[in-house]
This record gives sequence, C-alpha cells and structure tokens, in this order.
Amino acid sequence: MKEVDTSSNLNSRIKLFADWLNNGGVKTIWSNHLLEDLIKVKFRADGTVDESTVSSVVRASLLAYEGTQWTPPHSSIELMTEYQTTLQKALFFEQIMIDTKEDFDSIYEQHKNSESTLYRGVTEAKWRIYSSLQRYWINEKLYKNGTDYKTFIEKTISNAKKQNGGILEKFFKKNGISPENDIAVLSFLQHYGCPTPLVDWSNNFKNALYFATENVNEYKDESREIDKYFSVYHIEEKDLISTSLVSLVEKGISEMEKHVKDNVIQNGESEGIEQTEMEKFFGRDRLKMATKMLHQNSLIKFVTKIERLITFPLTYFSDINEENDIQFSLNNSMNIINQEGVFIWNSHPFKPIEQVGNEQFGNKENVIYRFSKCYNINKKLTDYVKDKIRQEGINSEFIFPDPNLIAKNSFEETKASC
Repeated sequence: MKEVDTSSNLNSRIKLFADWLNNGGVKTIWSNHLLEDLIKVKFRADGTVDESTVSSVVRASLLAYEGTQWTPPHSSIELMTEYQTTLQKALFFEQIMIDTKEDFDSIYEQHKNSESTLYRGVTEAKWRIYSSLQRYWINEKLYKNGTDYKTFIEKTISNAKKQNGGILEKFFKKNGISPENDIAVLSFLQHYGCPTPLVDWSNNFKNALYFATENVNEYKDESREIDKYFSVYHIEEKDLISTSLVSLVEKGISEMEKHVKDNVIQNGESEGIEQTEMEKFFGRDRLKMATKMLHQNSLIKFVTKIERLITFPLTYFSDINEENDIQFSLNNSMNIINQEGVFIWNSHPFKPIEQVGNEQFGNKENVIYRFSKCYNINKKLTDYVKDKIRQEGINSEFIFPDPNLIAKNSFEETKASC
C-alpha cells in the first residue's frame, strides 16, 4: 500500500515519462537527438536511474511532460475528459495504491463497518466523476437542442409525473410523499436508469466495491499505469455538512423560530396572557418543535425545487439517518434501501463533481484542498474483491432487488419446505 508519488525527483519523472512513452508517446517524438539520448539512459540494480546517463535534453523533456500532468484535464461542454496519470488525478484526490491482497484486506477491515463515510466505486481509475445527465448532455450534444440545463431537468421531472396516467404522482401521494419534492422524483428516476444530476454514493464500503468491480475491463501489460486500476472514493460525512440540505433546512427553522415566538406572544397578549407566562411555554425545546410542525415541510418543499437547487454548486442529501426527523423522501424504491444510497447534487452541466468541489472549497490560502480520498485498486485483485463481498451477501440480487423474484422465491421456498 502506497500513496501516489507527487514528488518532483528524477526517478519519479523517469517513471512518469516511461508510462507515456510506452503508450504511444514515443511515436510523437520527432527529435532524433532526444531518441538517441533516451536509449543511453541506464538503471542501477535497485531500479533507480543512473543520473550520469541522463542528458540535459532528456531532463528538459521530463520536466516538460511532468508540467502537462500538473494541469487538470480540460473541462468542456463538447467533450468528456479523463485523467491521463495518477499524478494528474492527484490535483483532486488523495490517492492510495492497493496492489496486494494484504493491502486490500487492510482497507477492507478498516472500512467494512463504517457508518459515517460516503463511498463511490467506479470501474476505471481514469474516469472523472460526472453525473449520468452530464454524460448525456455532453456526449449526445443535448445542449444544442435550445433548452438550458435547468429547464431540461424541470421538464424531465414534469414528464415523469405525466407517465402512465400520472401513476408516479399517485404513488407518491399514497405513500405520504409530496410530488412537488423534486429531489424525491429525481432519486426515483435515478434508480430506474433515467439520467439525472444526482451522483450516487453509498454509506456502505462493500456496496461501493460491488459497483467498482461489476464491469471491470481487463488491461494489457503495456497499458498506462492508471488503466490498471479501479477506484473507490471516500469522503467523511462531516466534511459535507456545510453543503447538506439538512443544514439548510435547520438554518431555516432557526431563523423562523423568532417569528413563531413573536406571533405566539402577540396572540397570547391579545387573549390577555402575560408575556412572562408565554415565555414558560418556550422551554424544553417547545419553540423548536412548534416551528418544525409549522414550517419544516414547507422549507423542505422550498429547498428541493430545481430553481433553488440549481443555485447550489454542490449539495448533499440523505435519508440514511432515520433518527433525524428532516427527511427528503428518498427511500422510494427498494434499490436505495439495500444500496444505502445517498446523493451529491452537481448543478454544473459539464464540470465533474471534483472540479466543482475544488472551486467551491479550495480557495483558502495556504490550504491544499482535495475533494475526497481515493483507493486505486489493482484490477488483478478484481476476483479476490468480488469473492470477499459475495461472502457478505453483496451480489446483484442484493443490490438490485427484484419484486417479482421476491414473490416467486417466497412461494417456491415455502413449497419446498412443506
């Protein structure tokens, strides 16, 4: 287990440059002088470079290529981009490389029972974290249709509530969910394959490992280093509190408390009740409870509208903590229950979530900000990881529960046991 090497020394530069050379870079070198000098570079028995064999021309080339990897991938509405190296990825993530079973077992034991961390697993370490709607928006050139990003999202929600005679709206109402809650609608659509601005995360490390290994592509030995890994990202939930919708609702409730108190006192005085008597009523959190009863649902409805959400670069929301009475009605499908799903909203049409996060939080002086931590896990460990989580009951049937299969198996198992 090792951290990604972001140091600028000759050996790290040689390794970085060799990765580029071995994956097509050599074909772009037009200088015979440089090619001749590269051939002369020698290595010691311990794998380190013999500095006396590295010419000034080679050193200049190493520095030039390293400089390209200290520049983030270009973000454009025309094209989705990827990380070329783990060094370039280090601009946004703190990375640990996992190359052995022992390394994996160590992080597995560390995270398998964690409840206060968000995880996201992806099958390619080189991928940037785009939402499903961003992928369609960019790749399908949807922005060329004359509809802006916000309007497109609002139309998707509106059309969802019209399908099959308005069944989704009826389903929500029957289950005590406001169909005016745009987040609830988007979370439902997300779990049935509709592109949305929501990025899936999970409070369960093992679930993230399932998604990371579900469709891993094999690599050839000559592949770039970054192509040899899949990734699991992890963020401490406390680090997202400032961007959470719960915090926004709680702030709104706090601001409303004074208005509620003033109204109660005013009404009490009109009934001949002295203010000192009214003050006694406000003890034991009664004021907060009264404010929640009067205003919490309307505040949730207010902050979950797309016209409000689009003003937040990033925001985080979850219904995992059932002890919190501020809920966003996200548990509207069986998928999200088993997946222990939570969401991060990205309002930008083409910038990946880590770039938006860095721009939002990374502007403090003398502070190096990284959006999240990341394990880059060697694809050679894929089968080992799959076996590990299967033993814990994490498989496709668990992650994507099928109501038809539940009904069928219930009867078949009962019949077999009689």
